[in-house]
Amino acid sequence: MITGRRGLRLSRRATVAGALGMAAALAVGSVAWACTVPVGFTWYSDGTTAKQGGQGTFITAYATQARANRQFNLVTGNAQGEPGHEGHACMFNVTNLNPNLRTSSSSGFIPNTTGQVNSAPGVWQVCFREPSGATSTIPVSFTVT
Repeated sequence: MITGRRGLRLSRRATVAGALGMAAALAVGSVAWACTVPVGFTWYSDGTTAKQGGQGTFITAYATQARANRQFNLVTGNAQGEPGHEGHACMFNVTNLNPNLRTSSSSGFIPNTTGQVNSAPGVWQVCFREPSGATSTIPVSFTVT
């Protein structure tokens, strides 16, 4: 056992090192949690991946290989051009297209879900997103004309 000034210095160093390690772990965890990670695929009911129409258009989509046994909303959103977020689906400006939660099967299948697109004109991502924002399916696109 080390006592005296040397022991006190080692104890302080260990405390500081432990605190810095914990802070780094929390920072990495919070960054990872902040991103909507794409898991699985979104498809329009006819198997396509792009559609267009005016505000108020009803669309029907389903998903494959989403996180199993989780709840999802059918939403529009975008990656908002944020550097480093291009691959993250429906992360910003999220709007529910259908108020009902859908639960994925044990294989990650989410059946056909219909919703109304009321987003502003432009190109939007359509995907199934967990309410927590942890994951979403890789989106299809919808252009509001």
